Amino acid sequence: MRKSKQEIRDEAALRISLAMKRLVSTGRLLLEAELEPDGITLAQLRMLKTLEETAELSSAELSRACFVTPQSMQTLVARAEREGWIKRSPSPQNRRILTTTLTAKGRGVLERGMELWKVISREMWGGIQLSEMEELHRILNLAVDHLQPRLNNLHDRPMLKHGPV
Repeated sequence: MRKSKQEIRDEAALRISLAMKRLVSTGRLLLEAELEPDGITLAQLRMLKTLEETAELSSAELSRACFVTPQSMQTLVARAEREGWIKRSPSPQNRRILTTTLTAKGRGVLERGMELWKVISREMWGGIQLSEMEELHRILNLAVDHLQPRLNNLHDRPMLKHGPV
């Protein structure tokens, strides 16, 4: 029996999704192994990168931007503050909210982590033409744009007892 065009598309989409998962998982494992001697996790690096891009975020804003639970972000923020990578201070708009900013030490940690990330990225994409990389980037952004409404709806859902699904 011949497959319909939709079945063929579905199979192709699944193969691409699985290949992307393998790529992301492999890159993540390699980067975490590289970061480990410096005593930083990928989640901490992501938090520092987010703070570099958008200064003075609350922990709640950081957790959403980094795709982690507020509880996990509290742990990340506490360690980063102890290490001197970030500074927290009351928000000028609402003194009950603490905003987080990157310190000079935090920028150094971030720079080192980003250098390690670049090394792995160069290895990952070696031999791939720039035009192919740009096309893949365009296509992946389209795919994310298609999912964005569903992601936005997740933030509107009531929280479950043990956090989001």
